[in-house]
Amino acid sequence: MSARVAVCVATFRRPELLGGLLASLARLELRRHPVELRVIVVDNDAAGSAGAVVEAARDGFPFELEFAVEPERNISLARNRAVARALAWGADWVAFVDDDEVVRPSWLDELLEVQARSGADAVAGTVVPRFPERTPAWAERSGVYARLHRRSGEPVAFLATHNALVSAQLLRREGGPFDPAFGISGGGDSLFFLRCAREGARMVGAAAAVAEESIPPERVRAGWVLRRAFRTGNGAVFCERALPPESRRVGQRVLKGVARMAASAAALPVAAVFGRAPAMRALWGVCYGAGCASALLGYRYHEYRDTPH
Repeated sequence: MSARVAVCVATFRRPELLGGLLASLARLELRRHPVELRVIVVDNDAAGSAGAVVEAARDGFPFELEFAVEPERNISLARNRAVARALAWGADWVAFVDDDEVVRPSWLDELLEVQARSGADAVAGTVVPRFPERTPAWAERSGVYARLHRRSGEPVAFLATHNALVSAQLLRREGGPFDPAFGISGGGDSLFFLRCAREGARMVGAAAAVAEESIPPERVRAGWVLRRAFRTGNGAVFCERALPPESRRVGQRVLKGVARMAASAAALPVAAVFGRAPAMRALWGVCYGAGCASALLGYRYHEYRDTPH
């Protein structure tokens, strides 16, 4: 029997982008690893505004396409609802991708190929940013939008739901794999994969499993980049604090963040001489460390309280 794979997508008021993602999923080519495939879209808008996009995509869609609504504004709950439907269907593997991405035709085949060769519990694909027209040069040159990439089969310490294949066994957790306490702050997926890593799960990269992320114009701004850096550091510490006591490394995480902040601040004057791109890289490190330090003091940054996922 062929394996069952569910592609899970959480969405919130991004109809055009969701339509692009579904169109790219319809073009998937499963040549090396034919599977029984189902795409599950969960709308985190209580009004179900994504329903029309999903219905429009059904015509000619080559795979089963399922739609549900999670009315409570919480990205973790939306992901948990998608996972629950996948597991109820009998999925052996769950692939995650974001609603602001499109995948290349070989995307899922590459994830499955790396998993088959490595025997990993989870596989992280590559995310490539797609910038809007007239993007400032610093944005593309700074590297602050880049995701961490690894060679295929190489162990990775960090995964996220923007491009990942995960064993159903890892996802079977009471209450769902993603902590609702991170549903407004973000970082619920980071906590889940961090917990899996500390429990001994094997996670590897798949360089050729590519998803392309659309970067909207409002995110090609220094203010957004630095807020995201702060949230990343802030969330990393809260993820450590949410782990069982025997797995926590809060002090180590904060010390690394503060050290990065100090090194970046020291490098900033020199970096600024060489242009805005190096300066942004240094500022990113400063804000990341500040986020770590603020979390130690109890401050929590809620990125998704007033903004889309």
